[in-house]
Amino acid sequence: MAKMVVLPDLMQPSAALLFIIGKVARFGFYFVFLFSVVSGIDSFVGYSRTEVIWFFLVFNLIDVLIQFLFRGVYHFRYLVISGNFDLELLKPLPSFFRPLFGHIDIMDFVTLLPLTGFSIWFVIRHQLVSGLLGVVYFLLLLLASLFIGFAFHLLVSSICILTTEIDHLIWVYRDLTALARFPTDIYRGLVRFLITFVIPVVLLVTLPAKAMLGLVSPWQVSLSLGISLLLAGLSLKFWYWSLKRYSSASS
Repeated sequence: MAKMVVLPDLMQPSAALLFIIGKVARFGFYFVFLFSVVSGIDSFVGYSRTEVIWFFLVFNLIDVLIQFLFRGVYHFRYLVISGNFDLELLKPLPSFFRPLFGHIDIMDFVTLLPLTGFSIWFVIRHQLVSGLLGVVYFLLLLLASLFIGFAFHLLVSSICILTTEIDHLIWVYRDLTALARFPTDIYRGLVRFLITFVIPVVLLVTLPAKAMLGLVSPWQVSLSLGISLLLAGLSLKFWYWSLKRYSSASS
C-alpha cells in the first residue's frame, strides 16, 4: 500500500522533488526559529540551551513518526463520503487499518531518518544520556506516545464516520502538539490543563524527552504506559460504536 501511495509522486519527479525540498526547508526554518530563541539565553525554565534543543528534536521526531504511521486519517473523509469505505469493510483486515495506515508515505523518511540520526548524534555528542535506564525509559515512553497518537487519530476517524468532518480536529491536534516544541513546564492555567488532560501533549512529547535526561521516575513511566493503553482501548470502543452507526453509501 505504501508503494501504491508513492508511485503517483514518482511519476512526476519534479513535483516529488519540490515536496521533499519543502519538507527539508520547513524543518530547517524550525531550527532557525529555535536557535533565534535560545541563542541569547543560558537557561530556559531551568533547562540548559542544549536540553531545550533536545526537547525540540524529540518533538519533531515523534511528530514526524506519528504522521508517517497515521497519515491515512487525512484521506479518510473521502473514503466515507465517496462510499469506498464500504469496500474496505469487506476486506479481511481490522476495520481501522485503512483509515489509519492506508496512506503511509515513504517520502517521510527523507526527514525521519536524518532526524533520527542527528538526534542520536546530538545525545551522544552532548552526553545527555543519563544511563541505560534513561534509554529504556525513553523507548518505553516513545511507545506510549505512539499509543496516544493511535488513540487520537482513531478517535478523529470515529467522529468522521458520525459527522463526515475530520480536517478541523486534526489541525486542532497539530496546533496543540506544536506547543511541545519547548518544555511544557512554561505553560500555566488553561493551556497547561489542555495539554495535560485533553490532549496529553505532556505524555506525548515532554516525558520522553525528560526520560533521556534522567528526569522521570519508574511510576511516571508506568502511569504513562497505563494511560496510553487506556486511551487506545477507549478509542477502539468508540470506533466500534461509531461503526454500528455507519450508514454506508447505499443509505
